[in-house]
Amino acid sequence: MKRSLLMPAIAIALFSCESQPNSAPTTPVTDATPKPIVVKEQAIAKVSLVEEKPVSVLSKKDAKETDAKVGMGLHVADTVRTQGKGKTQIEFNNGIGFRIGGNSSVQIKPNNRLNLTEGKMITWVKPGLKVPTEISTAYATAAIRGTTAFVEIPKDLNKGIRFFSWEGTVVVKLANQSKEITLLTGEEIIVIPNSTKPPVVRRLTLNEWKEISKTSELLRSFNSPLPTQKVIDKLVPGQSSLSQTPPDK
Repeated sequence: MKRSLLMPAIAIALFSCESQPNSAPTTPVTDATPKPIVVKEQAIAKVSLVEEKPVSVLSKKDAKETDAKVGMGLHVADTVRTQGKGKTQIEFNNGIGFRIGGNSSVQIKPNNRLNLTEGKMITWVKPGLKVPTEISTAYATAAIRGTTAFVEIPKDLNKGIRFFSWEGTVVVKLANQSKEITLLTGEEIIVIPNSTKPPVVRRLTLNEWKEISKTSELLRSFNSPLPTQKVIDKLVPGQSSLSQTPPDK
């Protein structure tokens, strides 16, 4: 009798256990919102030389100005600035480069444009490359194509902004005008702000060319030669390239 009563009890107990759902493993509760993927912007240029200090970089990211260091990456909208005797060289990944002297300021713009707001700079494209490049100021813009150009904004703007071709062809476009002025090696113009008279192209004499080639601060005062230095040293005023016959003296 006892055995017969025990069997139904065991069966009921087994049925009760099997009817319970399997308990799922406990998992920690987490934030299901996916985190945004941050893509780090690649630098398009770097500080290759700091010849003399002070040289600083105003970053577009945090609007902070820090001392420039060799190898520092630069981005669009960054500004490179020098004070006193500061001098630096910047090189872009695509073959463009520039140097600035003391008390100069250049902002990197999109599409290979460089905005010089004060001071002086020499800009080049490495030999063999054709990278469209512009150096802009408030009153005129210089376009270069595989050439070397010099632009200087004096403290006294009434003295005029100087555009000079060290090598090759440089096309200068005056602000708010359709007129373009072409400069060959050793030629320059002085753009007087708000002047009604168009600037006149002046070609340096051979003696002037030789002298300025020896004494130019941005050409000769750096420990490393300019990438286009060998080409410049073989040209004379009025000769746009080495393949062109030098003009009559």
